[in-house]
Amino acid sequence: MRRYPALLLLLVSALAGAAEPAASKTTPPDLAIKEGVETRIACDHNGGYSKYSGIYHYRVMLPKGYHGDATKSWPAIFIASPGGNAAMGNMADWIKKHGYIAILLDESKNGPWDPSVGNFLAANQDASKRFRIGEGRKVCTGFSGGARASSIFVSIGDNFGGVILQGAGVGTLDNGIRGLRGVQIPAIAVTIGKKDPNRGAIAGMVRESQDDRLQVFEFEGGHQWAPKDVVERALDYVHSKLPK
Repeated sequence: MRRYPALLLLLVSALAGAAEPAASKTTPPDLAIKEGVETRIACDHNGGYSKYSGIYHYRVMLPKGYHGDATKSWPAIFIASPGGNAAMGNMADWIKKHGYIAILLDESKNGPWDPSVGNFLAANQDASKRFRIGEGRKVCTGFSGGARASSIFVSIGDNFGGVILQGAGVGTLDNGIRGLRGVQIPAIAVTIGKKDPNRGAIAGMVRESQDDRLQVFEFEGGHQWAPKDVVERALDYVHSKLPK
């Protein structure tokens, strides 16, 4: 009989934990974040789209010098991977050299659209409040399914100045919304291997767009993230079109 109060206490504690509000599971807005290293952020989407509600994650890397001037704003790059847990990869040196805030999406990956869109909406909302990102100075990129997702992200997000689609064209949500349709961002870059099976779709995208904002960067290779020299040229192009 003496065990019952203890068991009851454990049960109450478990129920209290289950009822814990989402806000207590997200990363505090005043968390001190170091420059030059990846820090994982937990955030939730509360922008009116209930189907995307939940806790999502991204990793952020702040550029060197970010904390040195509290009035300075910075460019930011969002990265999505077809396998989730995105990384800077071949873009790492360029991102660090050009002083970008790197936002690496965790849940965004191939499969149902909802987790990817929810991850982006939550990360975009959180990062825009948490960091000093310059007006019109956000860029998005990804490979394959991450590229298609990126086309959607810059279409439903705010303040984006450019997108780099690596190894694929635009995506289409289940409700028919197509990436980049009617979206007037300053720069669109595509990287594609000459042996990539998606090359035909990219050629069709070029013919359809008739848009001088669109630049294609080809390379010798197949379906893969763009080589370092190629993606850096694509990044240079997009960067040149952003507000300074």
